[in-house]
Amino acid sequence: MKRYFILCFLILSIVNYSCSKTEADREDTVIAEGIKEIKLPPGYKWLVILPGLGCRGCIQEAEAFMRDYIEKPHILFVLTKVQSLKILEQKIGKKLHDRKNVYIDKQGFFDIPTNNTIYPCIVQLESGKAIAHQFQSPDNGQAFQLLKTQIE
Repeated sequence: MKRYFILCFLILSIVNYSCSKTEADREDTVIAEGIKEIKLPPGYKWLVILPGLGCRGCIQEAEAFMRDYIEKPHILFVLTKVQSLKILEQKIGKKLHDRKNVYIDKQGFFDIPTNNTIYPCIVQLESGKAIAHQFQSPDNGQAFQLLKTQIE
C-alpha cells in the first residue's frame, strides 16, 4: 500500500510539474533546442525568426527590418513556414539564397508551440545561447524599433 501511495504521489508530481511550464518556458525551450539543432555559428548577437504565416502587419514590420538590416553579419534571420522564398525576395528587394545569415527552417526547429507562433520573434544571444526573446505583436508593436536602437 505504501509503494502504491508513493507511486501515485510521484505520478501526480510529474503531471503537476509538466503542466506548470509557462508559455515563455516552452518558447525558451524551443528556441534553445533550435539553436542546438542548426549548430549556430559563433558571432551572432541576434536571431530574428520570421514566420511565413501569421499576423500580417507584424510580419510586414519584420520584412522591412530584414530588408534594412540583412547586411548586418551579427543578425541571423530564420525563416519559418516559408511559402515562397521568391515572393519574399521580391517584397524586400534582396536575394536571400546564398546568405550566411539567412536560415530557412524547413525542419521546423523554430516552430513556436504557443499562440505567439504567428508573430516575428527577436532573440538576444550571448555566447551562442538565447538570453532573452520577445515578439513583435499588437501588444508589443515597438519590438523592432527597440532592436534598431540596440544594434546601431
